[in-house]
Amino acid sequence: MDWFHCNQCFTKSASKFAVSSCGHICCEVCIKSQCSICGASCSYLAITDEMKPQEKVFFKDPVKLIQSELGHVSQIAVFQQTQMEGVTAHFKRKSAELERRLKEVTEQAYQLSELRRETAELKKPLSQRRTPTSFSTPTTQTPNVFQLQFMAGLPVQSPRH
Repeated sequence: MDWFHCNQCFTKSASKFAVSSCGHICCEVCIKSQCSICGASCSYLAITDEMKPQEKVFFKDPVKLIQSELGHVSQIAVFQQTQMEGVTAHFKRKSAELERRLKEVTEQAYQLSELRRETAELKKPLSQRRTPTSFSTPTTQTPNVFQLQFMAGLPVQSPRH
């Protein structure tokens, strides 16, 4: 953390520095109850290796910070990309299966329409054979020999075998 300096005396060689709550950096000689730069009443945080990570980040080399964060962001991107590839592969498989099923159903629908057409063609000759007179009882019937004998009052003899 050698890039910073006291914002009051501009020294870089002081042994201790602190950052004020108003955002100014001061060496141990320039620290007062009021900020010597803006005059605000403020508190100070010693700049040491014991600072919290969220405080230390302001004093890190930006290039190293970016490199470290870029590695982390890269891991996140790879993880998310892997997840998206898995979902994409799943939906591609589902899509192929649905397309296969659609083809089957389409073929079955075509077969069904062909069977219906064939059935209709087969019914045509049957309906043409069925005329209303073919199923009705004939009004005139020629009597056979036995009926004639009975009607004439003659004794009816059954045929001999």
